[in-house]
Amino acid sequence: MKKSLMISLMVAALVCVFALPAVIAGNAPADTMVLKAPAGAKMTKAPVDFTHKKHAEDYKIDCMVCHHKATDKNAITGCSVEGCHADASKAAKKDPKGFYQAWHSKKSDASCVACHKKEKKAGKKVPVACKECHPKK
Repeated sequence: MKKSLMISLMVAALVCVFALPAVIAGNAPADTMVLKAPAGAKMTKAPVDFTHKKHAEDYKIDCMVCHHKATDKNAITGCSVEGCHADASKAAKKDPKGFYQAWHSKKSDASCVACHKKEKKAGKKVPVACKECHPKK
């Protein structure tokens, strides 16, 4: 009886050690991700390699700043999800709800361009020119 109890406890401990971190990290995004227009939309510049981990952990930017429509960190989805910034058409380029503006709006703290310009003004070394984020194809 004691032997089976000990084996059961050891198995449970191993499951906790190896399985729980995977379950907890289940919603965590990739460290680096490629940002590109939704399927079917034409991109005029190269996709952007985005260092999610650097922004979240090193720069301590709260997830909810960029993912401003989410109700909490477990409800975060991508910007092109229907109802958020899904319209990548040329007509929607200037629309605040358009896909382009999610990244390039100069008026929203949730956009890359506005945040980078603010950080540059504060003396930080951040990319602000198009080619710094969009390398040649």
